[in-house]
Amino acid sequence: MSLPEIWIQLRSDVDLKEYEAEDATAIRTGEIVVYDIAIIEPRTDENWDSPEEWTFLDSCGNYFGIPGQDNVYSHPRQITDEILRFYITDMWMHNLGIRPGDLIHHKGQVQAVLGLECEPYEMDIVGYATGHLVCRPAGGGAPIRVPAEDGLRQVLELA
Repeated sequence: MSLPEIWIQLRSDVDLKEYEAEDATAIRTGEIVVYDIAIIEPRTDENWDSPEEWTFLDSCGNYFGIPGQDNVYSHPRQITDEILRFYITDMWMHNLGIRPGDLIHHKGQVQAVLGLECEPYEMDIVGYATGHLVCRPAGGGAPIRVPAEDGLRQVLELA
């Protein structure tokens, strides 16, 4: 199992009349740009530069960010724009395929996934995923925080 990739693309059809005056001014002056975001299956050598051949897991448009973020990333940590990274991390986490109850390997122990670690945000009841999982050792013990990429090392069979 591989981590999905993140594709950040400049939005090509920006109509400044659709934005509040302050945002429209920031876009017009180049202070911020508008991006479309997609979470994609890892690219292969055969389709590396062919977006029309990529498998899209999730996508959303109309994100503001600083210029220069358009690229393909293997992990949200690589995105330098802090606000853009915050939203993309949540989107990326929900597309990892890791679910509560999954058993994973972390630091030589089997851990049971309890859920995604989330931080509260404004009026959102659930919050936004941080890039970590909340797990409990399969043999019992206190919950621990585990990097999401470790969740891909799933236990296939208990001995």
